Amino acid sequence: MIFNKLSTYDKHKVFKNMIGPYAAVLIAQYFSLEYQYSAATICILSLESTRKASFRSSFERVLAASFGLILSATIIKIFKFNPISLVIFTAIFMPLCIRFNLMQGFFTNIVLATHFLLDENVSLIFVLDQYLLLLVGVLCAIISNLYMPSQNNEIISQLEKIDSIMKDIIFDFSKALKYKAVSLKQDELFEELKINLDDCKQLVEMEKDNRLFFKKVDISKNYSLKFSEYIILSKIREYFGKISTDISITSELAVILRDLATSSSNNYTYNILLSKIKRSEDRFKKEIDENSLNIENKATYFLLIENIKELIKLRIKNIF
Repeated sequence: MIFNKLSTYDKHKVFKNMIGPYAAVLIAQYFSLEYQYSAATICILSLESTRKASFRSSFERVLAASFGLILSATIIKIFKFNPISLVIFTAIFMPLCIRFNLMQGFFTNIVLATHFLLDENVSLIFVLDQYLLLLVGVLCAIISNLYMPSQNNEIISQLEKIDSIMKDIIFDFSKALKYKAVSLKQDELFEELKINLDDCKQLVEMEKDNRLFFKKVDISKNYSLKFSEYIILSKIREYFGKISTDISITSELAVILRDLATSSSNNYTYNILLSKIKRSEDRFKKEIDENSLNIENKATYFLLIENIKELIKLRIKNIF
């Protein structure tokens, strides 16, 4: 079945779009509200992808309705029950919603305003009836969104995929240093990495908005560290056109990057690599006058060394 192929989040989305509107109609019927099935429409409009977004859109709808229902009833009473009333209401109310960032409430009020035209009734009782209809719809949406499936497993899976791509990039860096030849594959890897980072960011933001207050492990920290690694990898990539394969530190850095890409991810391994690069840096400082390098090349090597050290330190922080 198609339903079985959906993700846990999408299954939950389908389920709440079934149950929430159904409950809204039942409650509207219980209170004998007019145009009861519109409660289902309002509920569906108020269902968002996260708890935070659902609270925000529901607040906008209730706030806008507090003014919009009175305005639409007044305009319809003046211009009678014809479509021109809806046009005038839109011309006045929509700019206000845009100005005060309440467009979510505008769409709901249009639905409710049509009820005045259909019923040809703008009495205070009918206006209150429609306001209650709105409250039923948004409350059912908020309740439906109280439970949201965690995205943590998906985020961890995405982070592992990002880590794998980064290791491929680092290994490619190692070969580039060794042979002074940047492969065409590097562009593809960086493009794939950026896409996966963007996808991961979206999942992290969704998880934050669903939890409102992050509990247990703040998985967003792992994403931030991975993004910092991406920035450093981008910097390292820029140095390859300014280095030389004729000096020993180039091959030493190539070995360190190879080990960083292929060794197991643990503090012991990373600390050994930090010690190695520190020794290579010390030797480079002692031999710097013997190497026929201009000032720009010397600066490039020091920047390359510092960025590789920073990359290793970030990987220590990013063990999860």
